[in-house]
Amino acid sequence: MSQDQEYVILANRVAALEQRVAEMAGYLRSALGYLSTDPQSSLTKSRVTLEKLLIILFRQTMQSEPRRPMIGDMLADKGFVAMIPRRIIARMNAVREMSNLGPHGGDVDLTDAVRVMRDLLDVLEWYAINYDPSTGAVGAQEPRDSVEILPRLKEKYPTYLRPGITSVKFAQSKDRCYLETTTADLIASYLHNETTRREDLAFIGSGSSSDELLFDPMRSVVENAHKFVSEMDEISIINCTDLFPPDIAAKIDEVFRANERLPK
Repeated sequence: MSQDQEYVILANRVAALEQRVAEMAGYLRSALGYLSTDPQSSLTKSRVTLEKLLIILFRQTMQSEPRRPMIGDMLADKGFVAMIPRRIIARMNAVREMSNLGPHGGDVDLTDAVRVMRDLLDVLEWYAINYDPSTGAVGAQEPRDSVEILPRLKEKYPTYLRPGITSVKFAQSKDRCYLETTTADLIASYLHNETTRREDLAFIGSGSSSDELLFDPMRSVVENAHKFVSEMDEISIINCTDLFPPDIAAKIDEVFRANERLPK
């Protein structure tokens, strides 16, 4: 993956989070903005973001103020840490250790800042899913995050997509991943009706094990959206979705069965 592609993915993840972590959004944007121009400053902003998150999380889970509102002290509190999944604690510690190099003038580069940014976003996405108060009244199956993928699908399949599709979003809730497709119909030359269909993607397995999901709701919605566009080929699309019209789907299937390859 190129640096530009990596930056776009990180920027999309930041954009999806900003409103849900408003208290930290400014520092998060700064960490992203400094990535390529000043990795040390990016690491420093990532560290501040994590520190502010931990203070908020400590108050929510422990119903008290941290004795010392410092990252190391809060992560040393056994009662507090016990309430957080180990994989999230591991990412928090990784951010803390690497980002300490920023303010102390350590030798860091873009790859260090990007790695920290990835871990930080994993932590923030976990927090948003589990502690964001704005989603407390939302049903467990209602998607909380979505990413528009129609432009990328048009780039990959410029002549295959079904006419009338105006939006294709990868959406997910805490425990489900969906494909949301919106189509438009023009009626009597002046009515513009739109229909959105949401399809649960839990039936799509990964690898040889049918129990392993290709799209895991524990991953970020941006990562799953990228996986959908990059890993779902034409055969996967026609077998799992109705994004292509029937005649094109039939042609793809015919060529594949005859030649064991996809049509050019």
